[in-house]
Amino acid sequence: MKWLKYSLYGLLALVVLLAAGAAILALTFDPNRYKDEVEKLVKEKTGRTLKFHGDVKLAFWPSIGVSVGKVTLSRRASEHDFAAFDSAHVSVRLLPLLSGEVLVDQVRLAGLKASVIRAKGGKFDFEDLLGAGSGKKPAAAPAQQAKVKFDVAGIRLENGTLAYKDEGSGQTLEVAHLELRTGRIAEDVPGKLSLGAQMKGKQPLVDAKVALETGYRFSLARQEYALSGMSLKVEGTAADFSRLELALSGDVRADVAKESVSAELTAKFDETTIKGKAAMAKFDAPHYTFDIDVDRLNLDRYLVASPKGKPAPGANAKVDVDVPVDLSGLKGLRADGKLSVGALQVQGLKLAELKTQLRAADGRADLEPHSAKLYEGTVQGALSLNASGNRVALKETLANVAIGPLVKDLMGRDALEGRGNVTLDVTAAGATVNAMKKALGGTARIALRDGAVKGFNLTEALRKTKAAFGSKSAQQQAADPSQRTDFSEMTASFVIKNGVAHNDDLDVKAPLVRLGGAGDIDIGSSQLDYVAKATVVATAKGQGGADLDHLAGLTVPVKLTGPFDAPKYEIDYRALASDAAMEKTKEKVQKKLRDLLKR
Repeated sequence: MKWLKYSLYGLLALVVLLAAGAAILALTFDPNRYKDEVEKLVKEKTGRTLKFHGDVKLAFWPSIGVSVGKVTLSRRASEHDFAAFDSAHVSVRLLPLLSGEVLVDQVRLAGLKASVIRAKGGKFDFEDLLGAGSGKKPAAAPAQQAKVKFDVAGIRLENGTLAYKDEGSGQTLEVAHLELRTGRIAEDVPGKLSLGAQMKGKQPLVDAKVALETGYRFSLARQEYALSGMSLKVEGTAADFSRLELALSGDVRADVAKESVSAELTAKFDETTIKGKAAMAKFDAPHYTFDIDVDRLNLDRYLVASPKGKPAPGANAKVDVDVPVDLSGLKGLRADGKLSVGALQVQGLKLAELKTQLRAADGRADLEPHSAKLYEGTVQGALSLNASGNRVALKETLANVAIGPLVKDLMGRDALEGRGNVTLDVTAAGATVNAMKKALGGTARIALRDGAVKGFNLTEALRKTKAAFGSKSAQQQAADPSQRTDFSEMTASFVIKNGVAHNDDLDVKAPLVRLGGAGDIDIGSSQLDYVAKATVVATAKGQGGADLDHLAGLTVPVKLTGPFDAPKYEIDYRALASDAAMEKTKEKVQKKLRDLLKR
């Protein structure tokens, strides 16, 4: 066992020697003497100003370490700071270095501040540090390199701030109060990470607190990376979500060698739970797949309230800001997936048991088929979005739907009642919502039963025509929400061209009257120009038919005009009186003919 004894003596001697050398070096070497030289060298090589505001301290046992006070680095040819930190410390264990192992005790960085700017031309202000445009090729790697085992006990970042600004778009983002702590970082060794920050930005608007805790594991040799037991919480405002409280949990895995990423996640915010699986394959031309299930989602609760007020009746909503539509993001998108939502509310519209499939490729996305329950009925159809020409195509069939609450929720107006079917087959193209409305084309059909048109009482208006027979002009009246015209059946079809829906086959069956008509509904300008023609058919006195005897056999023109939010109607009494006179003349001629035939 003498060899063991001598080996221990030799090892002890080596430790004493290293300790003595470290002590002598620590006592005689002063790294602060070289700060000026380092600052000068950085200035010459980069055109940036490096400044050590504090002392540099070294440690040699049991680890080789360095501690640095405040350091700043300016932007190129500027005195404004590009990056800075208040203090930093890193140490490497001494003895493992002898066997080719790099064991880092811990990396600590406090008060980190970094700001990145993207110029209007698209160039980042750090590209000079990467040697961009220098034309120099990187030095060739040695033919053989000794394998070094890399192992870090942990990283700790305190009170960091990262900022980004795009001078071209005006987009800004700041990550403040950044706190990061990791566990051990080593090949194929599990660790834990925690991160917290406050994010603020514009375009999109962001003001949110972020907290992340997760386990991790990686293998540089196999190029595999994984997050497990991840827990992410976000609270604040993000884009159009004004009261966002999000909790995200699950696992994420990436295999760089196979060019694949997969995730299985659960998200919760307020009353909503989202469960889903998603994956991406091929990094150069990504193909996404997903299967997402949402129990309930009320998007109206999170959409930022619009700053514009509602226009006054008749104002034709011209104060509304036109909304841009850009489908160019579909170019290069390849995706296949399924989405189901138990209950959805958006823009007032309420749907249940929504199911749809997405297929996206070649600049086109198809949501087909999709189906849902809504307002005691069902809807099913297909939606197609095409980046070429910014085009949209929609086919929908609404069956046995209660039309009243649907119109009220969607448009905010109590204008129609009834139950029935609606079919749409329309296309549109344009760079904005208004442009699409004015380019709308296709067909539509409506068939309702047991309902009412609200805003005026046609039967009551007809009863008043007897007193107005002598009027030389039509009398225009504003719609009255308290009035209604009941009907047992209503059918109409529309041909839509350039945003104008034309109808000429209106057929309404109502007590005492039948209603036909023709005219235009200008969807692009939100205007009505329609002439309904009412014919009295009932004679039952119990239904008020006796009050309409003077209109028997006559067609009463009722003109509807004006904006959607404040339509007006008028009965053309002059035309009615003329028709009545002609009808009486016709009756007299017929009576004389009958008398002649009796002789």
